[in-house]
Amino acid sequence: MQSLEYACAATGERIGFEGPLYGETLAGLRGRVWDYSIGARGLTGVTRKTRETNVTVRIHDSPATLDLLRRLADADMAAGTPGTLVADGEWETRAWIPKSEPQTITPTMVETQLTIVLADGVWRRGTTEHHDPRTDKAGGDLDYPHDYPHDYAGMSILGTVTNTTGMPQPVKLTIFGPCVNPYIIIGTNRYEVDATIPAGSRLEIDAASDSRTVTMISDTGLRTNLFAKAVRGAGRGSGTYVFEPLPPGTSSISWAGGFEFDLTAIEERSEPPWT
Repeated sequence: MQSLEYACAATGERIGFEGPLYGETLAGLRGRVWDYSIGARGLTGVTRKTRETNVTVRIHDSPATLDLLRRLADADMAAGTPGTLVADGEWETRAWIPKSEPQTITPTMVETQLTIVLADGVWRRGTTEHHDPRTDKAGGDLDYPHDYPHDYAGMSILGTVTNTTGMPQPVKLTIFGPCVNPYIIIGTNRYEVDATIPAGSRLEIDAASDSRTVTMISDTGLRTNLFAKAVRGAGRGSGTYVFEPLPPGTSSISWAGGFEFDLTAIEERSEPPWT
């Protein structure tokens, strides 16, 4: 980890820890913690939970920076919404800074210990690939005598997506209208929402957040919750689960081609990068 910033959710402002506010080694943020219970022959309840840690920061000849840190941290605490720690400009984790306890105060230096609550227990980095609408009509449309709600045009493998982490990865799909009942097949799973997405609007399927959301956003910014329209099958592993994580290895991507979409694979790790 070469750089670290705190991005305030309430105000949008940022403050870095490389000067005039110095975080030094930030050892408290570099650890990793898995929660688990020991069973008779293994572990159960393995997860990464919200955790609290401490880091020491120092300021020289710029007390206004501590006032800025206090203002941003207090704004997020009062709003009940975590800010975001950003490592190296790409790895993110949601966090609060609920406490600052000064350790040393001199005319030219203040050293204080910050308590940081890591809301997710993980750091995340997204990699996005954009796919444009197909114009080849591969396979042709199937001529059914009735108006079915799905697109029965021939499917085509556009390419592949690779997960090298060794663990399932959350994915985020952004589908751009116009389209009706859009679906995308990744590997053996079909990601589908039974809804009409008008031109200028987009559909966001977000499996990275704990709440898991399906939201349509209009060209004017109006947000509509379409969670009830998402096809969730029998849950994870059923083959039609809209929040199915990306399995380790390489998966094929196919679709009927009538709309453009972004596929964002979310890499997760328990600690920020060392290199």
